[in-house]
Amino acid sequence: MSAGLVIGGTLPANAAPVAPIAAVQAAKPVPNKVAISKIKTAKVNKKTKKATVKPSVKSSGQVKVSSSKITVKQGKKTVAKNVSSAKLKAGKYSVTTTAKYKTWTSKTTSKAVTTKKLVAKKGSNVAVTCKFKNSTDGIAPLGIFTGDPADKDGVEILLVTTTCTGGFDGSFEVHGISAPATEGNIALDAEGYNGWDPAFVPGGNPGVFVPENSSETAKLNVLSPKDLFKSTNTVQKTTSKVWSKEQTKTMKQTLTVKK
Repeated sequence: MSAGLVIGGTLPANAAPVAPIAAVQAAKPVPNKVAISKIKTAKVNKKTKKATVKPSVKSSGQVKVSSSKITVKQGKKTVAKNVSSAKLKAGKYSVTTTAKYKTWTSKTTSKAVTTKKLVAKKGSNVAVTCKFKNSTDGIAPLGIFTGDPADKDGVEILLVTTTCTGGFDGSFEVHGISAPATEGNIALDAEGYNGWDPAFVPGGNPGVFVPENSSETAKLNVLSPKDLFKSTNTVQKTTSKVWSKEQTKTMKQTLTVKK
């Protein structure tokens, strides 16, 4: 019996010259701006005898106006204070428009993200690469068996353990059995005792044979003892807005409301 291990161009002359392509200039960013316009002369509604006036605020660039309010006075009397709109009778008023706003800038952050993909379920066949030690290293006697553990005149078997890696994270141990090329084993091999019972190999992967004294790397298919995953590292970019503190802009004007 041979010793074995079971483990689980150029342009034409008359071509017209090609005009150079004008360089494309990048568009300039729109400046951040908040503009308060005067409220135009208003005219009262014939039915209500009042005119509705509102603040006139516009913004451009990276700006967000959070509020636009007006405060209206007639002489020393406050007619409306810090409101979005006011209903006014005919007359002259002093109006103060107040705009509150924030500006923002873009900030991009990068974060390493690891995702795991299942590449083999427990008990399924998986391709691995194993480096086998000489059978005299790291082995333990398992006993002398044929197919019946009670038969003590069978083949001498040793338990061998090795670590295998593959297209998955980490590694796992594979247990096997080795039959040294002893005179007794060779004689038994002649009688056909060359099949191994998986029951004799705890966690074993019977069916693949490797030379007993091999120290070379072997590519094999074994049964996976657990679910195997493959990790992939990527960089995830996130863009967010960074806001300024709230800012305030005001403008005073005289407003006439006509009949």
